Amino acid sequence: MTKTKALQLLLLIISLATQTAAAGAQRTPQPPFGLRLGMSEEAARERLRKIATQQKEEREEEEGGEQEVWILKQDAKFNYLIAKFSSEHRLILITVVARPEQVRYGDVADLNTAAKASDGQNYSYKWKVEPGKGARAYVINARGSNPEFLTSYSVYYVR
Repeated sequence: MTKTKALQLLLLIISLATQTAAAGAQRTPQPPFGLRLGMSEEAARERLRKIATQQKEEREEEEGGEQEVWILKQDAKFNYLIAKFSSEHRLILITVVARPEQVRYGDVADLNTAAKASDGQNYSYKWKVEPGKGARAYVINARGSNPEFLTSYSVYYVR
């Protein structure tokens, strides 16, 4: 094998390894629409106003905090979003509700890394995400009554 061919082969291997790593990184479950747990209520609302219209706000008496419903503007896959804030005004729960038969469970993240559950009528895929040093672990739970398409998915902290 010539040095040129060996170098080309090495570059091809490096390229494939980089593409595989990038594809794997893209499959890590993430909170939707640029939101992240723990962000301030003000920052979350600023982000949400760009993509949605606030429909409803409810105060949660027993736990403190608020829950808001936001109707998404011009989103082909999702209809609305529910955001829950702690009494400290931090985002602690995000739930997005999909349009019928628009979002597959695998669109959220790699199904091979999910904990799966089904009773034959309801389906659930859960991913536990350990974001790294200094950040709290969270869960993404996708669920629905269709074996292929989800109805909604939620993002919340591990208790």
